[in-house]
Amino acid sequence: MTVLLQLWVVPASVERAVLAFPEVEPLAGQAIVWGVCAIVCWQAIAVLALRLVWRTGEITEVVSARRWLYAVIGCLLTFSGLVVSAFVALNEQGYAPPGVMLGLMGGGLLTLIAAGVLALVVESGS
Repeated sequence: MTVLLQLWVVPASVERAVLAFPEVEPLAGQAIVWGVCAIVCWQAIAVLALRLVWRTGEITEVVSARRWLYAVIGCLLTFSGLVVSAFVALNEQGYAPPGVMLGLMGGGLLTLIAAGVLALVVESGS
């Protein structure tokens, strides 16, 4: 259901941005795809985290929990990859306002740090 909402809300938001700033119209399609993919990454992380919480009493082996945590790390790294691709694409096309670039760098850096910390926690728990 939330994916259907994304397919309606994200395009509407991009359309409003294009109306306000017509010069970004060439980026509209890419922005919709990127936005939906980024939201899907975070939704997957939320589902995986809820699954871990629900199964807390059932998980008897550390190995079972590790798989779920590695999946979360994978989602974080996927999001970081999306951030890098957006950064490169915006730079190549000449749309690199400082606020957007700083936001991308900050978001990418935070997700890389989160993935690294989570990986350290998972590996130290063995």
